[in-house]
Amino acid sequence: MTGSERSAYLFLSLLQARTGTSFVSRLGEIPLSEIPEMRASELGERVRMTERATKAFDELRQGFDPESVLGDVERLGISVVTLADETYPERLKAVPDPPPALYVDGELPMPDLPSVALVGSRKASVSGLDTARSLGRALGERGVCVVSGLALGVDAAAHEGALEAEGVTVGVLGCGIDVVYPRSNRRLFGLVRESGAIVSEYHLGEAPLAWRFPARNRIISGLCQSVVVVEAAEKSGALITVRHALDAGADVWAVPGPPGLPECRGSNKLIADGAGCLWDIPEFVDSVAPLPVEPVRAKASRLDASVPAGLPEGEAAALAGVGFEPTAVDAVAGRSGMRMQEVLSALALLELKGYVSRDGSGAFVRRAGG
Repeated sequence: MTGSERSAYLFLSLLQARTGTSFVSRLGEIPLSEIPEMRASELGERVRMTERATKAFDELRQGFDPESVLGDVERLGISVVTLADETYPERLKAVPDPPPALYVDGELPMPDLPSVALVGSRKASVSGLDTARSLGRALGERGVCVVSGLALGVDAAAHEGALEAEGVTVGVLGCGIDVVYPRSNRRLFGLVRESGAIVSEYHLGEAPLAWRFPARNRIISGLCQSVVVVEAAEKSGALITVRHALDAGADVWAVPGPPGLPECRGSNKLIADGAGCLWDIPEFVDSVAPLPVEPVRAKASRLDASVPAGLPEGEAAALAGVGFEPTAVDAVAGRSGMRMQEVLSALALLELKGYVSRDGSGAFVRRAGG
């Protein structure tokens, strides 16, 4: 591919971010290199375009400068991989309408590294969060890359588990590559970046608009060989990831939940429809990675390492047990190995010092500076 084709993919990426419409699969025999130089009216004669897309095309074409676009992100240490590049993830090409360009903050894992997506509810139960964390940890220990969406709930717990194992994890955003959303996950963003990469199809500053999250789910599925739904209601966004995974030929698994529980109806229905039933974590890990891929065992958890120096031992242990999503007190006790009364005392002190905050349900969450 030529540099002009790379610039064309970058142009189409910016256009897609403005319109929500992909043009890559609709160009037919139109040479890529001609796209940024064409007028919208010329392109519209060969490709159906809405009025909104026509306006966005002409506006973008007038000010498009690929060197400036690349320079803006590269100054922040962010790389850009387009469909014209050999380093573009091969699996992602199999997804319908793959992103014309990916912005990567960190390092994408090697193409031959097994990857599994862990997705599910933002308001998962304590059991669901613990399952996601345990799965992330077990996969990380086996050398499998854990991919998720850096959202609250299952996403955050999955990333945390991989980090505890000092494994590789990748977070896919539904907003600009430099935008931290939700803000409460700021520290988690930094840890994921250090252990693997943060990925987005959106340029700097793009807001986390609602329609962008279903779109980003195709990237999550396209980076993986398998997708696991930990806990999902009937209309969960995780099920969109599943549809994209099936389109790309990836395996789909679901963790069974209590019969009739609304929060698990979507994931349970997947099993009824033929998805793999993930009822045993070691068995599942053996199925996706029969042999360890340079397994990494945690000598010291990255999450533990993120605890500020100088905290008393009990407070440090309790803080290490608080996730980047609301974490119930009993879950903190289980993770830290402390008695309930000790945990409650330590959390009260941590709240006074500004390291954690409490939500309306009584659960605790790390604050941005904690």
